[in-house]
Amino acid sequence: MENDRLAGWSGTRRAVLVIVFKQAAANVIQTVDRIRAVLPQMERWMPAGAKIEVLSDRTVTIRSSVQEVELALLVSIALVVMVVFLFLRRFWPTFIANVTVPLALSGTAAAMYLLGFSLDNLSLMAITISVGFVVDDAIVVMENCYRFIEQGEAPLRAALEGARQIGFTWSR
Repeated sequence: MENDRLAGWSGTRRAVLVIVFKQAAANVIQTVDRIRAVLPQMERWMPAGAKIEVLSDRTVTIRSSVQEVELALLVSIALVVMVVFLFLRRFWPTFIANVTVPLALSGTAAAMYLLGFSLDNLSLMAITISVGFVVDDAIVVMENCYRFIEQGEAPLRAALEGARQIGFTWSR
């Protein structure tokens, strides 16, 4: 039944407004992608002259945040590898730094998936900060291992002793 006291407007034209809210546990990106996939089909069902327009999409900022974090992670990994190579000038420490960060990120993503966490701005910030910790610890452990190698220790013994001294320093 038409109500004279209620109206929807899009700019200066009358419109039927549909506002979609996601459920608490839903992924907002997936929700919007599914809605956008259905829109062309819904438009075919509409009478001639009627059209569907998206007036507001809050996922634009979320998507750009994810892209910025991805870029920051790639740049930080590249800088770490470059710095390790420039200062140590050895292949294996550079290779270890190159492998450590992606391995830590994939482990983090797997744990987040298994625990049912989603990627939001807070978790992206935490991942970005934790990459710095992983890289810092990896560089310090490598330097300590090389110190033992330069003192004449066998590589395996130097790695075990160097990692033992640095590992879990926060618990002491």
